[in-house]
Amino acid sequence: MNKYLYLFLIIIVSCHKPYESVCVNLNVTQVPHLENWGFHAKELITLWSPRIARILDVEDYPHNIDLTIQKSDDGIAFADSNAITVSSHWIEKYPEDIGLIVHEVVHVVQLYPELEPGWATEGIADYIRCYLYEKKPLDWFPIGEDERGYEAGYRITGGFFLWITIHKNEDFIKILNTSIKNGKYKETIFFQYTGNDLNVLWQEYIQYRKTNP
Repeated sequence: MNKYLYLFLIIIVSCHKPYESVCVNLNVTQVPHLENWGFHAKELITLWSPRIARILDVEDYPHNIDLTIQKSDDGIAFADSNAITVSSHWIEKYPEDIGLIVHEVVHVVQLYPELEPGWATEGIADYIRCYLYEKKPLDWFPIGEDERGYEAGYRITGGFFLWITIHKNEDFIKILNTSIKNGKYKETIFFQYTGNDLNVLWQEYIQYRKTNP
């Protein structure tokens, strides 16, 4: 290999922080019968945390993550900073719903400084979970309401974001994530990187879905 090319490659590599593996602390003391599910979830967090960081173009994210399965009859799961908590009743009813872990890991990586826009936060998480992890096609995602339906978040917004990455800008999720994470999100970002205002873009998406069921 040409020595100058070799030096150039070294410089390129050295300028990028490696995506280090994470340490997951599993706590199932309240529900020891769910230990196997917890081990599977732990493996998923270890595998997908660096993947999600690459998808969102994030270098600074928690590398020590607490996973707790708590005995509870309420809720499903939530993330708070570097901690993920899952309710036992949901796993007992739907043990196959391991994808919820990917959704929560996205929130751990996101670590946005503000709660808003919450619909975009949840939409990004379900875009990654449903499309990239579960491999759901666009026609699987629910459409939602005609007017400002994107504000529903979760799967509805996830489908909208998927359509944007396919038809408008393949890097839009990275761009959107960076703007929210840096506290600089403005609705005009949609026009800037797709060529259409958010509401116009949503109507275009709805029309596309209705004509391509």
